[in-house]
Parts: sequence; structure tokens; C-alpha cells
Amino acid sequence: MAFTVIGFSLIQLVGEYLFTQRIRDDQRIAESTAQEVGEYLADFDAEKMYAAAMNTAQAEQSRILVLDPLCVVQVDTASQMNGTRFITSEISSVLQGAAGEYGFYDAGGAGAYWIRAALTAFSNVSSMTGIYAAAINHDGALAGVLVYISQVQEIYESLRDIQLKMLLWMGIVATAVLVFSLLVLRTITRPIGELNEGISRMSRGDLSARVSVRGRNEFAGLASAFNSMSERLEQLDKSRSQFVSNASHELKTPLSTMKILIETLLYQDPVDPGMTKEFLTDINKEIDRLNRIVSDLLTLVSIDNGMKLNLAELDIGSLLQEQVKRLSPLARENGVELDCSAKESLEVSGDALKLQQVIYNIIDNAIKYTPRGGEVHCTLAKSGKKAVIRVSDTGVGIPEEDLPHIFDRFYRVDKARSRETGGTGLGLSIVKQFILLHGGTIDARSAPGKGSTFTIELPLSTRKAEA
Repeated sequence: MAFTVIGFSLIQLVGEYLFTQRIRDDQRIAESTAQEVGEYLADFDAEKMYAAAMNTAQAEQSRILVLDPLCVVQVDTASQMNGTRFITSEISSVLQGAAGEYGFYDAGGAGAYWIRAALTAFSNVSSMTGIYAAAINHDGALAGVLVYISQVQEIYESLRDIQLKMLLWMGIVATAVLVFSLLVLRTITRPIGELNEGISRMSRGDLSARVSVRGRNEFAGLASAFNSMSERLEQLDKSRSQFVSNASHELKTPLSTMKILIETLLYQDPVDPGMTKEFLTDINKEIDRLNRIVSDLLTLVSIDNGMKLNLAELDIGSLLQEQVKRLSPLARENGVELDCSAKESLEVSGDALKLQQVIYNIIDNAIKYTPRGGEVHCTLAKSGKKAVIRVSDTGVGIPEEDLPHIFDRFYRVDKARSRETGGTGLGLSIVKQFILLHGGTIDARSAPGKGSTFTIELPLSTRKAEA
């Protein structure tokens, strides 16, 4: 629309300039000729009037009429209207006292075409003619009217050509703008529509909904963020389902065992004191196992709900040695050599109980999965602004395919052996969550038959790190 307004305004300005320039030229010639033939008209010298008018008409390729006050043609350079009466609105205005008037006519038909109409109308004007009427004065009185007729068809045709070309270009531009706008709108609305569809699917419970990521613009970033969120939610949903399933299974196993043992005792006749004591001992172990599972589950729930740490400045070396000393009897019982090397005192800001549980679980696992005659080594060292604890063993190791999942909840590498050692499959998951709460990291490297190495990195306290 803006292009249309500018286009037509430009055509109008050009047309007005061309026609105004033509009017000024015709006005100058007509008034000069009127002044020349004024004296001849007063003397009724037709030959001189005709000669003067003809000279101008031939020089300017125009037509001149000389009219008396009664609008009777006295001279017509085309020799067609001599003696006839000719009047137009322009002539009437001059007779009423106007200095000069200009009008446009179609020589091939009737009716006037004003400048603006000639520029905007699509009428088929075959021969546009400009008529300028100038007063012929003699001794201060109106002696007649000179009508100067010139052809302006070439100006009209030029403007018509400009107008048609402008319309053509406007059509081309409008089409191009429309196509480009549709492409832009499609580029904008398609990702929005896809994102809206993905959100709708997710609201209906379909967490597998994803949207296409195209390019590197803001919509691509939004789509990528949505996909990441959707993937994370799907993983959380799967983890929740798996967690509920595993928790139910873990709780059901000791309950089923206790039920079988109790039913055996109930239906035993006669009662065997030895068997009863053995079954009650087994039931007690299952209850202890059930308590550990429930305790670990409550710990994980507390972590998920935003567990708060009781932070204090701790000597992590002393904490490590304390847990090694605590587990030394278990190592001797299993025939495993346990040693600790903490060369320097390193302080961290942490929760003493949580870090004790972390170190205890890692060393306890290393002892349990190391055969008799094996070794477990614990070391503490400083690396940059971190305290690094490594627990290495010469145990059975962890298969490569299981290594990425050992920190998952309820994941067991060897389920049968894990149950024999009393594991719930939650220990390493809790350990990792505690380490993350302290802003640290935990990593495991292992190979079957070559043992395992767990590396814990904890940020040093500000005071120690600066030292």
C-alpha cells in the first residue's frame, strides 16, 4: 500500500510538472501573439492577423484562432472555423475579465480532461489538446480573444506509459512481497506451531514429544530448550517408574521371605526349637534388610526434596583415617589388606555425617568385592583447589557395560552376589547425591578382574584453598 501511494504520488508530481511547464510555455507564446495581433484586430486587417498567427503556428507546430468579442472566429490558421462561433469555458472566463485560462480537451471527442483526471483515469484519450485563451487588448479595451491550441498527447502518452509500468512493477513487487511475507510467516509460525503441538502432546502426558530444530535463531534455541526439557522430564518419569518398580520389588522380597518363614513355623507340627530359632534369625535379618531399604529410600526422598547440609570446617584426612580404622576389623575378617595414605591435612566445608557415610560406603564396597588376599588402598591428595580421595582395590572389577550405571538407583552389577552381601542397590546412588550436594564429583574406573578405583573430588574450604 505504501508503494502504491508513493507510485501514484510520483506520477502525479511528474505529470503536474510536465503539464505546468507546458502551460507556461503556451501562455508565453499565446500572450506574445495576442499582443502582436491586437492592433491588426482593431484595424480589421485580416491578412496581417493571419500572417502573424500563421508564423507562430508554424514555428510552434500549433493552431491559433483569433476571436472577436462575440466569439466569432476571424482567423483560423487551419482555415476550418473562419466565420463560425467558437466558445469554451476558458474563452468565457477571458471575456469576463480573466487574464488567461488553460484547459485540456480530447480533439477526437467531447469533454474536458483536467490534469489530475488525465493522470489517473484509464480513459482512451486519442488526441489530448491544450487550449489557452488569452485576452487581446487594444487601447486598454478588450478587442477579442486569442485561442492557442497545442498538442499535449505525447505528454499524456508518456504519463500513461509510466503509469502502466508502475502498475506492472507494483504488481511484481506486491507479488514478491506477498511470497516473501508468506515465507517469513511460515518460517515464524511453523516452529511456533510445532512447539505448540509439542506442548499440547506433553500436556496430554506424552513426554516423548520433540520438535524439529532448524537453524541457529531464537526459535531453534527455544526448540532445543524444549527438547532438553522434554527429554529430562521423560527420563525423570522413567526413573520414577523404575524407582517405584524397583522399590516395590526390593520391599516385596524380604516380606515374601518372612511370610514363607512365618508360615512354615505356623504349620510346623511338632515344633522344632532349633528350626524355630534358625527361622527367627533369618526373619530378623530380613527385617534388618527391610529397615536398610526403607532408611535408604527415606534418604533419597530427603535428597530429592532438597536436603540441607550441616556445614562445618572438616579435616577430610582425619575423617578418612577414622573410617579406615572403623572398617579395619571387617577387612581382617575378609582377609583383605586395608591401608590409608593421607600425606597432608586438607580442610573442606561439609557435613561430617554425610561425608562419613560416603567414605564408609565406598571403602565397605571395596572390601566386600575384593577376594581374600586382595588389597584396598585409600589415598588423599591436593589437586589445585580440590581434595582428591581415591579408593582402589584389587577386586573382581566392574564390566564396562555396567560402569555407566553403577550410580543409578537399585542398579546391581551382580544381583545375586549383591543380595548375599546385603546391598540394596541404593548405596552408590546416595553417595553420588551427597557428593553433588557438597559441590564435588565422583568417578569410577574399573576392568573385570583388575579391580576398581573410585575418585572423589571435594572443593577445599576457602581458607585452605587460598593458602
